[in-house]
Amino acid sequence: MLGGLEAYDLYRGRLEELVREAEAGRLAREARRGGGPSGGGPVRVRWGLEEDCERVAGLLDLNGAPRWIAFEERFILAEEGGTLLGALVYRTEPKRMRLGLLLVDPWAGEERVATALYRGATELAAELGVKEIRARGGGRYLARSGYRPYPGGWRCQPRAASRAPEGRLRGLLALWGVLAPPFFGAFRR
Repeated sequence: MLGGLEAYDLYRGRLEELVREAEAGRLAREARRGGGPSGGGPVRVRWGLEEDCERVAGLLDLNGAPRWIAFEERFILAEEGGTLLGALVYRTEPKRMRLGLLLVDPWAGEERVATALYRGATELAAELGVKEIRARGGGRYLARSGYRPYPGGWRCQPRAASRAPEGRLRGLLALWGVLAPPFFGAFRR
């Protein structure tokens, strides 16, 4: 039979083990949900630069892809607090942008980063004056980011905020050639 002090030490050690185990489980759940230790702030999306190649190569390693892709392709990057969370391969053609391979840090939460990358790609494409973005890949993230399915992939037509028409009549005239115009709120004062 154990004395009072020995039993208390065993109890205390077991309690600390259980608390550590519960904390590890909580962190794993948050990481799966996309809210892990680095998952609280906003994700910043920007064009990839030449000096980012090494960081993208590390991300390619994490995803099991060859490192040389980082030096051959162009990327759109997602960062949070200076940490690279994800990258998206892109190519530009006249008035069109094609999105390719999606790379996400496994601990950053794939859904949050992928959605931010696809939405950010539309904003960056609007800055370039691109009329259409075409993408292949996970439809779940593309649909949440405003892309529409078309035969062979997904498509989005970015609109620059600076080109948005002002006034009620101009807003309605801008919808003239749109296939499925969003009329909710169009006639309100």
